[in-house]
Amino acid sequence: MFMEERQKDIVKRVNETGRILVSEIQELYQISADCARRDLRVLESKGLLQRTHGGAIAVHPKEVYPAPTYNPIDIKEVRTDYLAVAKKAVEYIEKGDVIYITTSLVGYYMAENLPEEVPMTVLINSITIAEVLRKKMNVSVILLGGEMSHRGHCHDFYTLQMVKNIRIDKAFLSHAALSLDFGASIHDTAGVEFGKAVMENSSMNIGLYPSKKIGKKSIHSVCRICDYDFVITDTNVSEDFLLQAKELGAIIEIVDVKGA
Repeated sequence: MFMEERQKDIVKRVNETGRILVSEIQELYQISADCARRDLRVLESKGLLQRTHGGAIAVHPKEVYPAPTYNPIDIKEVRTDYLAVAKKAVEYIEKGDVIYITTSLVGYYMAENLPEEVPMTVLINSITIAEVLRKKMNVSVILLGGEMSHRGHCHDFYTLQMVKNIRIDKAFLSHAALSLDFGASIHDTAGVEFGKAVMENSSMNIGLYPSKKIGKKSIHSVCRICDYDFVITDTNVSEDFLLQAKELGAIIEIVDVKGA
């Protein structure tokens, strides 16, 4: 089989199954691991797939704006990549911590999976996540209020003033997109100052970014990737992103989606 035919077939398989491993390519086409990785690099440069640890996945569709009334509780199917990141984040919570949990889906999964034996105080500006936390007897909840958006969370002037007066041990943050050059970014200007205030008042800032959010840009930048103490993502993240992030000095922790 010629190289062009092989690469075309690789793309076909990735689009049909969602992913392919370097070891699979070696076995299917009887080529070396280096040759398989070279094929994946070529195909990624053409925008036909995205390389990951040990293989490649189908290219993610273009990022879309969330619906005006979007809420994590509306997502009925479990997104295992988001869940894997959330479960890893929970492992960093210690007894007596004061933490902030992001309003996004990964934050919702965090709230559902908080350890029942660890006493903690949680700052939250989402009524949906607050309702989950209300039922956990080991959790003291500080609801950051203000004018509520149609998505069920607050990040206006009043919310900002509240968070500026609270010391935070660990902030678990996730925004719409994360790229190396533009950092963490969001669609709505209203959340920019709030996000910055949370980070300024927190001793440790942990970025929670499933691979679907990585390598993309939204409109308004909140922080640089290196402003996080470290970032948690999943195994579908691009190899190029990991290499370039390391060069910038960013610390990336990778979790296996299968373990979620």
